[in-house]
Amino acid sequence: MKKYRLVLSEDTFLWIKNHEGLVYQSKKYRAFVFSLSEKLSEICSHLFVLEHLYTIDLTEKELKNSDVRHFVDQLIEIDAGRLIPNTSTKKGTVSLMPVLKIHEEISDYIKKHKRGVGGNIIEHIHELTFYLNGSKYGNDLYYRQTIFPTKHESVLETEKIIRFIRNSKNPFLFNINLVGNIFSFPYFEELLHHIETFEIPVTICITGSDAFENKDLLKKNDWRKFRIIADKKDNIERTIAFFEEIGISFSVDFIIFSEQDYLDVEKFSTTMDGNFVPMCNGENIEFFESNIFISEKEILSSALSKRQIFQRQATNVNHFGKLTILPDGNVYADANQTSLGTIGDTVYSIVYREFTEGKSWFRVRNFTPCKDCIYQWLCPSPSNYETVIGRSNLCCVKP
Repeated sequence: MKKYRLVLSEDTFLWIKNHEGLVYQSKKYRAFVFSLSEKLSEICSHLFVLEHLYTIDLTEKELKNSDVRHFVDQLIEIDAGRLIPNTSTKKGTVSLMPVLKIHEEISDYIKKHKRGVGGNIIEHIHELTFYLNGSKYGNDLYYRQTIFPTKHESVLETEKIIRFIRNSKNPFLFNINLVGNIFSFPYFEELLHHIETFEIPVTICITGSDAFENKDLLKKNDWRKFRIIADKKDNIERTIAFFEEIGISFSVDFIIFSEQDYLDVEKFSTTMDGNFVPMCNGENIEFFESNIFISEKEILSSALSKRQIFQRQATNVNHFGKLTILPDGNVYADANQTSLGTIGDTVYSIVYREFTEGKSWFRVRNFTPCKDCIYQWLCPSPSNYETVIGRSNLCCVKP
């Protein structure tokens, strides 16, 4: 009886949950879902054993099983595996199952901390967001979902901001956001001058309303890139026209509460650097369910590479490497979670606390119902929206 060897590609992910399976080819972004029969369960269990090198030998009789034949044909069709006659099988006809390998575990940082040699943990800071002060156009629900000014009456101290940046500086810190009403922040130009000496890109984030009310001040200053938060639809067009007129580099976050909001601002996005930012106001959950929640079709067409899947298995892509400092000086990895400390604490202690006690940077989909879903690692990382809405996911598959 003829024998064959089934070899799965090293770019192929195989996931089994209950009575369902998913094969995802991460190089060509192709996938298929299959029902787990008794024989397929046996085959998959064999493939999951690392020592079997992602291979299994099948007889001609086994390949006549309709479930097995269909499974093998689908693997070949999406280039996720090969079926090789045993007579031509060479010793080297094997593969390696894609398995996440973490260079340094959290336990490694704990050991380094105890020895007093864990300073390189700072290199995991990639972005800092300072809420300098509040704004009368701020909103204490919206800033928990995206960058948006708060209504805080507190004001950060310039010296503490500079010290925090200096102690955070590392080769991987790629951006600093300054959020709030900069026109009422004391010594803003002095602060900006100090930050620019660190040679780290700075983005000034203000509402369109604050910007429009302070047009004269903007004309007098040679400030850097702005991120305009379009908080009011009725002044979007004139605010954009003003920034274009004075020649300041800017992008726009179009805040979207409904489908009509999207239609109203879509015309602006085609001619400029703009992002559509959905916002939950507590009354538009139907808009999120219809437009933001992800479907099975969208998950399967997400075109994730092997590396991107590993990232989702190890870290929260939305939050990892980011620290947010609010006007009262409290520091967060995610504004919806517990404070990690204050701006007066050492940066090292804050990052170490997130590594060992935090719930943001390493919050992945290992909770119910996601952990029981075959799309667990193809879904986006948990976001602020889930927390604000009160859902475990924004998914149409396992809501």
